[in-house]
Amino acid sequence: MFRSLRAEHVRIAIAGCSIIISLMILGFTFVETHKCWEISAWKHVGVLQIIGGIFLFVGSLKNNHWLFLPWLVAACIFTYTLLYKSVLYLNYLEGRMLMTVPLLQLIAVFWSYFVYDVFQDFLQMQSESIKKISIIESVRTEY
Repeated sequence: MFRSLRAEHVRIAIAGCSIIISLMILGFTFVETHKCWEISAWKHVGVLQIIGGIFLFVGSLKNNHWLFLPWLVAACIFTYTLLYKSVLYLNYLEGRMLMTVPLLQLIAVFWSYFVYDVFQDFLQMQSESIKKISIIESVRTEY
């Protein structure tokens, strides 16, 4: 995480990127429907990523770390799909769309960093909430 930026702003930017990239990938799935014979997973993964981005956005605004979990799951599935489909495109498209493969792998690398960053925020907020609960319980037992 960038130290000069607040974590909430970075998570909101990640949620926005998540929605924008998913919409772009949903718009460009014509390659798979016309060139490859397998079932297209882009629509399902894109919708899952959009829903997860909305959860991450709301969780960042409300400072609720439990709302980060749907995005984390969707982002892991999205990263896996990016890597898997890049290998499939390399094999089945016979080099015609060769620029697509490194682009998908580059997006997967950035998404891996985003997952790491949001997961670190989740763990930090979880430990803070546990500390608050233990302080509240210790105050209750004293009285």
